Amino acid sequence: MEWRPNERTAETVMTSVNPQTNADNPQTSEAYQVPGVKHKSVYRVLSQTVVISEISIPRRTFRVHTEIVVIPQLNRLSSIQLHLGHCALLPNESREEDGKVLVNDIPARYRRRDPFTNASSSSHLRCLGDFGPKLYNQLKEKDYNLEIFFPEEVLPKINSRSAFRVSIDVIVKDPYKGVQFVDVPRGVGRDRASHLYTYHSPYLSGTREWLPCLDETDQLLIWQLEIVCEDNMIAAASAELKLVTYSPELKQRTFLFTQTVPTSACNMGWIIGYFTPDHHPESSTLLTFSLPKLSSFVKYTTSLLDKMVEFLEELLSCRFPHSTMKIAFVDQAPEEVITYSGMLICSTRMLYHKRIIDVVQEVRQELIYGLAQQFFGCFIVPSHWVHWWLVKSIARLLTHLYVEKLFGTAESRYQMKKMMNEVCDYEYQWGKIILTPELTDPQRKNVDCDPRHELTCSPLYVQAMLKKGFLIMRMLFCRLGKEPFLQVLHRLLTVGQQMSEKRNTPGAWKHMLTCTEAFFRSVSNVTGSEIPTFVEQWIRSGGHGAFQVTFEFNRKRNMIELEVKQDIDQGNGRLQYVGPLVVVVQELDGAFTHTVQIDGATSHADLQCHSKGRRQKKKRVPLLSGEEVEIDLSNLDPDSPVLWIRVDHDHHLLRDMVINQPIYHWEYMLKYERDVIAQMEALDRLQKFPSAQSKAVIIETVANDNFFYRVRCRAAFALSVVLNRKLEAWTGGSPVLINMFREQYGSKASPNIPRSNNYVVTSQNLQQYFVMQALPQAVSRLRKQSGEPLEEVVSFLMDLIKFNDNSTNRYSDDHYRASLYMALATSIAPCETLPLHIQLPENLSAEIRSIIQEFTYALNMDTMSPSFGRIVGISALTGLYHLQKNGYLPLDSKILWTFAQPKVCPQIRTAAITLLVDRVCNDQFASECRHEDVLQLLEFACVDRDPSIRALIVRLISITTPFATFNNTVYGFNNACNTIQYAEKLWSIVSNPKIDAVVRLGCVDIFFSQFGLGVPPVMGGPSEAPGHHRSYSSVVSPVQQLPLSQWHNSAYEFGRSSPTRGTHITSFGDDTLK
Repeated sequence: MEWRPNERTAETVMTSVNPQTNADNPQTSEAYQVPGVKHKSVYRVLSQTVVISEISIPRRTFRVHTEIVVIPQLNRLSSIQLHLGHCALLPNESREEDGKVLVNDIPARYRRRDPFTNASSSSHLRCLGDFGPKLYNQLKEKDYNLEIFFPEEVLPKINSRSAFRVSIDVIVKDPYKGVQFVDVPRGVGRDRASHLYTYHSPYLSGTREWLPCLDETDQLLIWQLEIVCEDNMIAAASAELKLVTYSPELKQRTFLFTQTVPTSACNMGWIIGYFTPDHHPESSTLLTFSLPKLSSFVKYTTSLLDKMVEFLEELLSCRFPHSTMKIAFVDQAPEEVITYSGMLICSTRMLYHKRIIDVVQEVRQELIYGLAQQFFGCFIVPSHWVHWWLVKSIARLLTHLYVEKLFGTAESRYQMKKMMNEVCDYEYQWGKIILTPELTDPQRKNVDCDPRHELTCSPLYVQAMLKKGFLIMRMLFCRLGKEPFLQVLHRLLTVGQQMSEKRNTPGAWKHMLTCTEAFFRSVSNVTGSEIPTFVEQWIRSGGHGAFQVTFEFNRKRNMIELEVKQDIDQGNGRLQYVGPLVVVVQELDGAFTHTVQIDGATSHADLQCHSKGRRQKKKRVPLLSGEEVEIDLSNLDPDSPVLWIRVDHDHHLLRDMVINQPIYHWEYMLKYERDVIAQMEALDRLQKFPSAQSKAVIIETVANDNFFYRVRCRAAFALSVVLNRKLEAWTGGSPVLINMFREQYGSKASPNIPRSNNYVVTSQNLQQYFVMQALPQAVSRLRKQSGEPLEEVVSFLMDLIKFNDNSTNRYSDDHYRASLYMALATSIAPCETLPLHIQLPENLSAEIRSIIQEFTYALNMDTMSPSFGRIVGISALTGLYHLQKNGYLPLDSKILWTFAQPKVCPQIRTAAITLLVDRVCNDQFASECRHEDVLQLLEFACVDRDPSIRALIVRLISITTPFATFNNTVYGFNNACNTIQYAEKLWSIVSNPKIDAVVRLGCVDIFFSQFGLGVPPVMGGPSEAPGHHRSYSSVVSPVQQLPLSQWHNSAYEFGRSSPTRGTHITSFGDDTLK
């Protein structure tokens, strides 16, 4: 299909803006003033023309020529400062002699500046406490890389504040960030898959890495892009295609794009390669770009894009901000979805076939999030980096509403609670997250990075910040109500669209910028609600609440005596909350809501009960949801009418909550409460106090088809914990989990043999399918008192693998088979001879031999006939790693490094690197290879061509480091990784500006976790880390995160919570199992 330009006529980019217009004259500034929005630079860019040519994918290079129309905002300026990456070579830095730097067509002097060099030279100590503040001060004062001095002939025009033009030629050579080259030499012509594209580096922008520009979010301007490429290549950009021309020899063609919607450089991107463009069958404004032989996958994956756009337009009562929307799928993308104005660049990892049903929800959620960012993030943009969370959080909230509508309330509440747990965990460990920090304040001492600048903010902080922003935005949404909140968003969009059409009045474009002050001013104007306390408590201050709730029932007064304690001393990120707290008491006569005022570290309240205790066996009880259920009261205290209590049930606060109530209250909550979060909390508590009654309730939960499938999956794992703690459970026959699986999924003729797979895409059948994946993994965690797996477990799992039949099923069973292999890997217990020696092959039992044979066969078959995303091969490789780790195979990292090499499939590369990180950080018997492996991993993080792999390595190591200094404890001197070579390697990455910023900032987290803010002991520092520390918290190890890569397996780790932390990581990968 030939991609044709838009036939709609429009003014060209250079005539749509009057270059003589003063963007911010006094009259314009007063007419279009936006509260809190201030321009950082003393220049305003009106328009920019970009020409990209001489593209060579094998040599990883291309040429850029740009012309920038600028208006000065002050008098007596002698130079202009721009952003430019290290790999974009200026004329005096390359051997090319035809490049120029001109101001109004007059040659100008210029120089490059590097703030990192100044910070490194002024910091003689190798410690974050000295280097970090100096780097931020350098970036705060002079955050630019290129300074161009004005020729004397131009100075009169500059002093009169007239527009001038800057022309720059650069050559981009072998960029290591901002632009990704994917060279696939196989194939000829359009069958080749080579391509290149832009991406954000590190978070908000990456345009400066290939283009001289003012790379600030507040610089909105009109764009013209011209891309010259081979005749059989396709180019697409975040702008409208206006014209395609061919060279006289027909060997090259030129794509001309114009972006007439004022857009910052951060939101301008492009793709170039052998793509196939296709119009969406249901909407001519949606255009997809696929690599060779992937068109069918792209069409199926994006089939509902038109419905998503329609949902957002109806929800916001506003048309889509761009006339066309382009979605391109590329290889080696650092993120699942990269957003630009009118364009999404997505990873090919998101593509799926119509036979795949496991990843549909995850992919749809990623796509709707990218589309929501077109409204807030690309059209309405933040005025500064510290306000970036605002637009991202609004986009995430819109995604949350889409999930609630399409996938149900239970799924949306589950995801919300999961995010809340992750935010509380981060703040507990690292420090408080302040969403909008004051730029004039000194650096806070309780955080390892400075979040006030994009180049000093760590990746873990950014992830947690965006999650916290969504939770705070949801709190505001619940406080205002759906309709008033959407009216606020509607006003922002309509005003922005009106002002974006004023091409000759750039001052009006300020209304397309937003900040915390401007947004909450709009909230106040539209809704009439003044919420300064909310802003001060949750946005301009950091931390989360931590409550411990206990109560006693006073029979004489028929009242609940409630006590709420707050512990702010433990951890780094807790605050003392003051305000109302909602308590829901489920009584025999219904659910009653009470509001308790919290005013200190300990608060008390008396809650009047509305029911009387009854000595009845059964009673119909109305629930909070309005439903009436018949409840068996035989286990209830006959003198108490209280069935259970819940605190802040709608999660209107950001908090950790521990509620102490009798065990039968938790049993009633699990059995009769309809909220998925309450059921998960009940399971978390019941598995800690196993009893015959709790076991029966959990079994009933697993078997109940009316319960949400994530609750049933979580219950299966909780049941395995209960069974392991109740040793008498093994006295009679097969374990109950195995019997349940055979009863539900076994053949009618022979229950020991599973039925042939027959998946049906309906709500009920899909939930049964996901439970079928969870049960074998729960079975694999059953153990004897000695820690060995039960005899029935391995044979049960081997039979499931052996007799699995998918011949008549219309859908793929790859994820189900992967779950079986992952369950088999989990069932492997440590060898008795560890850590003395590894068992010899001739001494292995027949069972272990069969397991090794099964994993080897699965890995080889997946290599020859790949499963979807190589998921079966990943599970098999994980099984071989478990055999090594538990002493049944020789400890050798070569097999993992073989699969971690660059030419291997990205998914299995990711798995191999994850297993290597787990060996380095968690395998106590791998001391011989840990040091070599961690140095090689850090080298991979620096030099690997795939940005997603680079980011993955530092993220995994920073979450669970090889050793650490927690709570001012002595460093791990005995750890094999604690060497001067390792410390020097980390510091060389931290202080190197040419390293990918995500890698460099990730290594800041690693360095801080292991050495604090001081100098490492191996480099002459003190034996104990001074100052602020990362607080200890048990975390999921990297190998235990592999099942979480499957969207529907994340329920297994739901029970993690930050208040009560143990001193070790449990073998089951679940913090609540302690």
